[in-house]
Amino acid sequence: MNKSGLFGLFIMMLSTSVFSADFSGTYHCHLNDHSDGPFDATLSLKLVKQASFPNLGYSSYDIQFSVQDIPYPYVGMAAARGNDLALYFEATGEKKDPDDRGIGIASVVVDQDDHGKQIMSIHKFYYEQSYKGKVNYGFEQCITSSKSA
Repeated sequence: MNKSGLFGLFIMMLSTSVFSADFSGTYHCHLNDHSDGPFDATLSLKLVKQASFPNLGYSSYDIQFSVQDIPYPYVGMAAARGNDLALYFEATGEKKDPDDRGIGIASVVVDQDDHGKQIMSIHKFYYEQSYKGKVNYGFEQCITSSKSA
């Protein structure tokens, strides 16, 4: 096999390989909600070890999410394959909006800052079938530079 054939095989193997990093931690988020506009928020992901298979590239998480100026928190769950996350979330607490729940899809990017410290960022799109009586969606960018214990 020639060099270009080996290179193509190498690229194909990289693109089909799956790995699973632990994305547990606290993230600082900025989101733009179609119905309510921009918000700052905090996202916490906690690995569920008994439902995760890192050697196969799959992991599961419990989610807690607090949005600034919204009087109720959110809880949810996520399933990951490699750096892709599928998420479900819903409002909780006494003051919750019963229609404030949805699904999302996200990509996680793992990088380092100028000092070599690990940074993880999450880029998410979410959809709510019926929020305040209509369809809603939004985009979210979250970043952390430390892992929680």
